[in-house]
Amino acid sequence: MACQPVVVVVAQESIHQRSERRAIQIITDAVFGLAIGLAAFSLTEYEISAIEDVYFAIGFFFLTFFFISLFWVWVRRFFEDYPILGGAIAGILYILCFLVAILPFIMRLFFTSLSGGTEEVAIVAQQWLYPLDMGTISILVASLHMLFLKQGRGKVPWDEYKHMVTDGYAAFVFAGGFLLSAIAPATLTLADLLFFPIPSPFAELNAKFGVWFILVFIAAIVYVPVELALRRMERTYEYRE
Repeated sequence: MACQPVVVVVAQESIHQRSERRAIQIITDAVFGLAIGLAAFSLTEYEISAIEDVYFAIGFFFLTFFFISLFWVWVRRFFEDYPILGGAIAGILYILCFLVAILPFIMRLFFTSLSGGTEEVAIVAQQWLYPLDMGTISILVASLHMLFLKQGRGKVPWDEYKHMVTDGYAAFVFAGGFLLSAIAPATLTLADLLFFPIPSPFAELNAKFGVWFILVFIAAIVYVPVELALRRMERTYEYRE
C-alpha cells in the first residue's frame, strides 16, 4: 500500500485565505518554472571561445538550477501538505517570487556583459547581485520553515517536524553562504580569512568561494547541539491527530 502524504488540516483558514493561497501557488509555480527556463536561455548570451567557457557556463547554470529547484520543492509544500497562515505569508511569497523572477535577468546581465566586454557590469552581476539575490531568497525560504515550525508544532508526526527543522537550518546555511560571498573581498584568498595555515590548493581559493568551506564546517559543528536539542524535544513532543 502506497504511503499517503501527511496533510495538515488548517481548520481556521477562511475561504478568502484559501483562495488567495491557491492563487499565489499558481503564481509561484509559474515564476519558478519560468525562472529556470529563462536562466537556461541566458546561456545563449555567452560567447564560447574555449572549452573552459563551456565548463563555466554549465557550472554556473547548474548552481542556479540546483538551488532554485530545491527551493521550489521546499516552498511548494507550504501550499498543500504544510499550509501556514498569517498576513506576512503572502508578503514573503510575493517578495520571494519577485527575487526569483529577476534572477534570469541577473544571469543574462552577467553573460551579456562578459561577451560585450563590459567587465565592470559583469563583476557587479556575478559578485554582488547574484549572491545577494540568492541569499535573500534563501532567507525567505528559511523564514517559511520557521513560521511552519511555530504553527505546526504538534500537528504533524515528529519525523516530519524534525525534517522541517533540518531543511530550515539548511536554508539558513545557504543564505549565510551566499550573503558572505557577496561581502567577501574578491581580492582576498581563503588563507587571508583564516588565522591558521591551510594546505594548497585550498589556501589559494578566492575568498568568495572560500567562505563556503568555512560556513559548511561551522554549520556542521553547530548542528551537533541542534541535534541534541531535537532529541530532548522529541521526548516532550506530542502529535495531536
